[in-house]
Amino acid sequence: MRTLVSAACLFVTTLALSGDSSAQPTGLRPLFPSRADIYVESSRLSRLELPAEVLSACRADLSDLRILEAGGKEVPYLIDSDSSSQTEVEVRQSFTPELLEVERRTVERSTGPPLQRETYQLSAPIEPSQTGTWDLVLGGRRPSFVRRVSITARLKNGAEIKLVEGGSVFRLRSPRREKTRLTLPDRAMERLIVTLEGEDGFFLEPAFRFENSRTVSKDRVLVELTETSRQQSDGRTVVELHRPRGLVPYALRIATDTRSLNRKIEVWDEGPGATNAVVGRGTVFRIPALTTVEELEVRLSSVRGDRLRVVIHDGDSPALEQMKFSAIVRRPALIFALGSLGRAEASGTLYFGGGRAHRPRYDLAELWNSLPNEWDGTRDGSRERSFASARLGSIGPNPVFDASPILAFAMRPGAEIDTRPYTHQRRLLAKPSPEGLVRVRLGIEDLAWARDDLGDLRIVDDQSRQRAYLLDSNAGHESVGLGMEGPESTDGKSRYQLQLPVTPAKIDQVSLLTSVPFFDRAFELLSTRDGDESVLARDRLVRGRGDSGPIRIAFKPARVDSLELILEDGDDAPLTFQQVLARFPATEVFFAVPEGTYSLLVGNPEATAPTYELARVRDVVLAVESSEATTEPLQSNPDFTPASRLATERGAQQALLWVAIGIAVVFLTVLTLRLARREQT
Repeated sequence: MRTLVSAACLFVTTLALSGDSSAQPTGLRPLFPSRADIYVESSRLSRLELPAEVLSACRADLSDLRILEAGGKEVPYLIDSDSSSQTEVEVRQSFTPELLEVERRTVERSTGPPLQRETYQLSAPIEPSQTGTWDLVLGGRRPSFVRRVSITARLKNGAEIKLVEGGSVFRLRSPRREKTRLTLPDRAMERLIVTLEGEDGFFLEPAFRFENSRTVSKDRVLVELTETSRQQSDGRTVVELHRPRGLVPYALRIATDTRSLNRKIEVWDEGPGATNAVVGRGTVFRIPALTTVEELEVRLSSVRGDRLRVVIHDGDSPALEQMKFSAIVRRPALIFALGSLGRAEASGTLYFGGGRAHRPRYDLAELWNSLPNEWDGTRDGSRERSFASARLGSIGPNPVFDASPILAFAMRPGAEIDTRPYTHQRRLLAKPSPEGLVRVRLGIEDLAWARDDLGDLRIVDDQSRQRAYLLDSNAGHESVGLGMEGPESTDGKSRYQLQLPVTPAKIDQVSLLTSVPFFDRAFELLSTRDGDESVLARDRLVRGRGDSGPIRIAFKPARVDSLELILEDGDDAPLTFQQVLARFPATEVFFAVPEGTYSLLVGNPEATAPTYELARVRDVVLAVESSEATTEPLQSNPDFTPASRLATERGAQQALLWVAIGIAVVFLTVLTLRLARREQT
């Protein structure tokens, strides 16, 4: 009862405030268990570095974080990963140890090649470390090696402690990489016992030295990226990743189950505002020797688009197994604009934690793409100086945090409807999130049968009662392969018929994959809708030298029945395409319901678009975490009857119109026959 009262109070309060747009987002406050005041120096864009306490309380992608003004209005922000600032500073002092004892021997093994084991006893540094650590650096002339390392410290009281167990040092030729430095704690040591083991047929016989170093490094945060498509052809794997707007990585990390690999990788920046150029190029490798040596990260330069295209050159090797990709960002900061109220008075509040909100979509991310270079720190690394500074006050619990399901008030059923006028249905199994929210992604078949404005979409329970929902038309995209007929070549032109999976279909991009290394030809992309032909795009289809990715034709979203591509070949041979992909804008439906089975209905052109109270608290609904509904295939509605549409006002009007037209036709026919008979007489 207490939970229901709390939720009802929240609903009433939110509705009462919904008339004032500036106060509406105050309903977000109960979602977050922690808060802290924000103080800014000026009203221009400010930069706030997030402390470890905030980062540890939030999700890795910082989705459960919001900024509210003192009056309660939500403030858009951008996540700045500070990819341009310096990450390491080293202060060194060097010490060459005395070699006290040496032992080298070859160990024969029945299950592998002989093992070369070297043990060196070194004198410890005389002076204490200024930074609390020492780096043991191995030098030598060997151009390539891999060694497993263990290090034991013998203290002045005679005791021995393990400092390194199962470590590794290596130097590789291809790719050219090395690791010859091991960090050790500064202890009151008498000597160090270093054991090296390898199986490449020689003793390493390294030189040793100690270096005192201090490394200042910003925290690394790994954010797993969503894969939107993957293609394999011509010895390459091409993966497209969705990058959350405003999350700017300085590196990309690949995780794979493949035990041994050495692949060249290119990363392209793509999407609105992108440079459409290579932003990262490198080699990832994993060598399973006596100790596994690997490097699975690729450094990235400035990234601006909402997609990353990763091209992995496999050659004749099989594709990498179970690949996952993560963006690596340094300890992030927030970029935002708050009105300054002076140093002593908080201008806003940071609410965070709880994992109950999803990542917001703010237009500030679009603004970031238009800022000059000196604002994003790419010229001189002075990103921090480009913004006003902001500071965070003391962190404490949020007194209005409500742990009960925030959308319990919205789970009640709505008005009953007649389901017979709807041609198609999709059954849904809903298991709500802890906040009571469910989402379902509309497939291209759903959108094909629904009206353009989705005004005929309904979600009903088994008693045909409506369930209130919200639409999010900015839910990304879905890429689907298209069939192709052609080319048919005449008069220096090639025509390709692109076959859509369903019609009509709403698309905004066509991607063409071909192995032809270079071309530059004029093209037209034509579409038909209800028998009318129009030009979707007209430009030049260009591939420059060194570009191995798909060719993309982007255009304004359009609902089409067919597609035809026309290329001006001149005297060149027609192009051949290995694959054609169409990109379909995706729409998601959010609704709050108890666990159970429901039906999604579409296909009623006579329906009036519904109106729900839930739309008045849209910001609250779309801010909370949702779970995805389990869906069955779209099928014909077994209750559908065309005559049922006559019961609607619009259907009755159309029926009367057709009756009137029929009467007019009959009258004119009779009149014509009578006139013809008179003329004959």
